[in-house]
Amino acid sequence: MKYNIIRKNNLKLNLGGGKKRYKGFINVDKQPLPETDITWDLESTPMPFKENSVSEAICEHIFEHITNFVSLMEDLHRICKHGALVRVMVPYFRYEGAFRDPTHVRFFSEHSFDYFCNGHTFDYYSKAKFKLKKVELRTTFKTNSENLYKKIIRFIPFRRILNPFLWNMYTEIYFELEVVK
Repeated sequence: MKYNIIRKNNLKLNLGGGKKRYKGFINVDKQPLPETDITWDLESTPMPFKENSVSEAICEHIFEHITNFVSLMEDLHRICKHGALVRVMVPYFRYEGAFRDPTHVRFFSEHSFDYFCNGHTFDYYSKAKFKLKKVELRTTFKTNSENLYKKIIRFIPFRRILNPFLWNMYTEIYFELEVVK
């Protein structure tokens, strides 16, 4: 496959950005939307960026749609500089919405990125290494319908303690990964 490598340094990418823009970030999406700066299907690797050229990447609700996930993580590692920050937001596996969407091909828990961290039991699955800086369970609702259930969930005390026993306490999981080279 031939492609033009983007040769700039210190890039900030919004991978799978869709219609959402972040100031100073390049939107990469497979849909040629008005907000898309670079049209690219993230299932295809390598991405058209040179090695060690990206200082930050946002991956907001895209990884759950990627079948070629390990290859994408390895290519993300390739294009990122040492110390680059990768912000990831995905549906939490205990949220029914993670299963409801027919386009989701994988699910994420608090330990999904351990496989890319040195010292983990299964760290040999990939050469791409990241340092897990932050894992945060969140309650955010992406739909326009705000029903009573969704409003009540936000005010339940001891959600962290109840989470292993109940579903739908959290809707999203947020990760901050630092690239290690």
